[in-house]
Amino acid sequence: MSLEVKREKQLVARYASSLIRDGEVVGLGSGTTAAMFARELAKRIESEGLKVIVIPSSIPMKLLALSLKMSVASLDEYPVVDVDIDGADEVDRRLNLLKGGSYGVFTNEKVLAASSKRFLVIVDHTKLVKRLHTKFPIPVEVIREARELVFRRISKLGGEVKLRAYKINGEEVPLMTERGNFIAEVWFRQVDVDFGELDREFKGIPGVVETGLFLDMADAVYVGIGEKVEVFNRGVEIPEQFIG
Repeated sequence: MSLEVKREKQLVARYASSLIRDGEVVGLGSGTTAAMFARELAKRIESEGLKVIVIPSSIPMKLLALSLKMSVASLDEYPVVDVDIDGADEVDRRLNLLKGGSYGVFTNEKVLAASSKRFLVIVDHTKLVKRLHTKFPIPVEVIREARELVFRRISKLGGEVKLRAYKINGEEVPLMTERGNFIAEVWFRQVDVDFGELDREFKGIPGVVETGLFLDMADAVYVGIGEKVEVFNRGVEIPEQFIG
């Protein structure tokens, strides 16, 4: 991570923390930028005495929140969240997102986002793309027993698919989600993919839990660009000049 990108992440995380009001229930996404937001929010809680309850989207975020002495709860206790703050791996001009490029918790993140009155996305400028699926494969959470079925169906749709894995002592081991499922990484090489249709096709395959496509979900995207935070609300397209 370059110093410029780190600075932009920190800037937008601090900006997002300033939006949180006393008494709110706040969703915590996962990833580096969301973690920075959690730390910035914790500073406000300590310095201003804010009464805030946080709902983490993953075990690592829960552990971070507890280490920061935040009041942690779950969707079982607070099924409606005031505001959810999360990052993204890619954001297109219409504020559609691709998530799950590194962490395997996009299903948790999507449930949390959908349970929130406001879903706000914080990113640095490198996450802006002209179209989704430019830099990252589409992640799909898959029940283990359905792996072969899902792979066959996705291949018929024209996708190149493989399991996300990591190495232990030189051996590749499939990455498991917090639910004990696999993550399939899917590439489509054609440029005219209809992501809405693709998302529906994926979810029609038995054994698919969720995808990393977050379409028409963000209420606003906050982008760190240089020394400024640019705000793009739902219904407003991101200008071409901001997209590298």
